[in-house]
Amino acid sequence: MLFDINLNPIGWLDGLTALAVVSAGIIVGILSFYKGTKLKSTLLIVTGLATMSAGFILLGASVDLIHILFTEDNLDPYWLYGLLSYTWTAPITIFGLYIGAELLAPNRKKLIVSIYAVLSVIFEIIVFYYSLTNPEAIYRLPEDPHGTALLNTSMNPRSIAFILMLVFLISGLIFNGFGFLSKSRKAAGAIRRKFLYLSLGWIVFIICGALDGLFDPGIYTFFIRIGLVASISLMYLGVRG
Repeated sequence: MLFDINLNPIGWLDGLTALAVVSAGIIVGILSFYKGTKLKSTLLIVTGLATMSAGFILLGASVDLIHILFTEDNLDPYWLYGLLSYTWTAPITIFGLYIGAELLAPNRKKLIVSIYAVLSVIFEIIVFYYSLTNPEAIYRLPEDPHGTALLNTSMNPRSIAFILMLVFLISGLIFNGFGFLSKSRKAAGAIRRKFLYLSLGWIVFIICGALDGLFDPGIYTFFIRIGLVASISLMYLGVRG
C-alpha cells in the first residue's frame, strides 16, 4: 500500500536530503545555464551543466527513497543504486575540469579536458561492466534493510574505480576549489565575493562527495548531505546576478 512503510527517521533524513541535493543541483544548474546563454558566457553554461551533474550524484538515494514509498522495499538489485549515482562522475569531471582549466591554464585547456575525458570514459566503462557482471568488485556489499533505511552502496577501496574517483576529486579540488580561490585573490568587490563563493562551493562539494561516495559515513550521512546542499547553495551565490 502506498506510503504504508517502515522507513526509520534516519532513512527519511537520508532520502529527503538526497532529494534536496538533486533538486538544488537542477535549480542552480538551470539558473547558471540560463544566465550563461543570456550573457553568451561559455563558463557559466558549463558551470550549469556541472552543477546539474553534481546534484545527480545522489540520484541513487533519491530513487531508492521513491522505490520504498511505492513498494515498501529497497532497489533490487542493489547495484542500481550505485549505477544511478556514479554514472554522473564522468560529466561532473569533464565539465568541472573544463571550468578549472579555463581559470588556471586556459592555453592547456584542451589537453587537460582531453586527458580527463579519456579517464572518465574508462571509469564509466568499469562501472557499467562490473555493475552488470561482478558488482562486488567495485561496490561494498550493503546490508539489506528491507525498506527500513536506504541502501549504502559506497565504492570498494580496492577497485580501480575507487582510485579513479580519488584522482578526479583531488584534481577537482586543485583546479576548481583552488582555481576560483586564486581568482578571488586577484579580484575585488562583488567579483571577488562571487569567486570566493564558488571556491568554497567546490571545496565543500568535493570533500562531502568524497565522504559520501568513497567511504561509509554511517550516521554522519545526514550531515554530509547537508554539506552538499550548502555547497550547491554557495555555487548559486557565486553565479546569481
